[in-house]
Amino acid sequence: MTKREKEIIDLIKENPLITQEEIADKLNCARTSIAVHISNLMKKGIILGKKYIINEDPYILTMGETTVNIVGEAYKSIISNEVNPGAVSIKYGGIGKNIAENISKLGVSSNFITVLGGDSYGKEIENYLESKNINISDSIFLKNNKTTMSVSILNNNKEKEISISSSDICKNITPMYLNSIKKKITNARLVVLDANLDETTLSHIAYLRKKPNLLVYTVSPSNALKIKEFVGKFHTVKCNGLEAEILTGIRIYGNDDLRRIGEFLIKKGVKRVFIYIEEKGVFFMDEHNNSGIIPLPDLNLPILIGSKEALVAGIAYAECNDYDIEYSTKFGIGAFMLNLLNDKNMTEYINVKNIENIIKEANI
Repeated sequence: MTKREKEIIDLIKENPLITQEEIADKLNCARTSIAVHISNLMKKGIILGKKYIINEDPYILTMGETTVNIVGEAYKSIISNEVNPGAVSIKYGGIGKNIAENISKLGVSSNFITVLGGDSYGKEIENYLESKNINISDSIFLKNNKTTMSVSILNNNKEKEISISSSDICKNITPMYLNSIKKKITNARLVVLDANLDETTLSHIAYLRKKPNLLVYTVSPSNALKIKEFVGKFHTVKCNGLEAEILTGIRIYGNDDLRRIGEFLIKKGVKRVFIYIEEKGVFFMDEHNNSGIIPLPDLNLPILIGSKEALVAGIAYAECNDYDIEYSTKFGIGAFMLNLLNDKNMTEYINVKNIENIIKEANI
């Protein structure tokens, strides 16, 4: 929220019946300027409706998977068709869940729509999410189904070798269900979409006539294919290099190609583009043609499960605080780095102060 928008909100809180002319007089500016600010506040979900009803608790809504992750980590180089010694653990994860939790850690009201089964894992995850101050009141609970599970194998460098997931339960987040909670979507400050959702669901949200800004995280090449035909309906796209090539048909050989991809997506209607390039950094571009690459500090650490979700959560937070595109990228990288440095897929160290400190200390 800008300084002027905060001034307008304060005046509306003092007098909900105040007119645009009265606001303009008090702030010594043109009524047309006030009208533009109020329109922006309505788009952001901070003012609800034409009677200047203030949304006292703006929230980010995340939609996506929650998963019971069974992770096998090899002690030595993996040998195919052999029993490999290592450690096996069970963690609660999922792209959507990790993003929603990181957003909550950043001090923003975090609402989360997911699907949980009626098994013991589903109940444990429900309690866990609520303990993290994540609002899951609009999630779907299916007594006769099992919660999504995935099996991941990590090599001795903690890098993922393969993962298998049973995510069909998320197909219950249907357009019909979303229509039943439409106001919860349209009143959100921002909607973050895990592209593991069904294509019909993603398309339905993308084509909503009245909607907040949408941030889509493509997650995988197959998901990039899902949204290719309507990618321009999303305000912000976060993808990697291969997914960017699939979305645009442009091969990446150098920085000029990244710019061409950014321009292609902006021309389609996207306002902000973030492309994660392995071992290089994050390319960014916005609708005003601001672009560049923020390099990743050389930490010589494996990319841990959950790190890229921290990056997305940081970008979402920056979006809601009207950070410019370059600082938004830095803020996302700061969250990403905290995850790597603390060797957990949901680090407790992620908060705004720590992110700001690591941006300065690492000279991001």
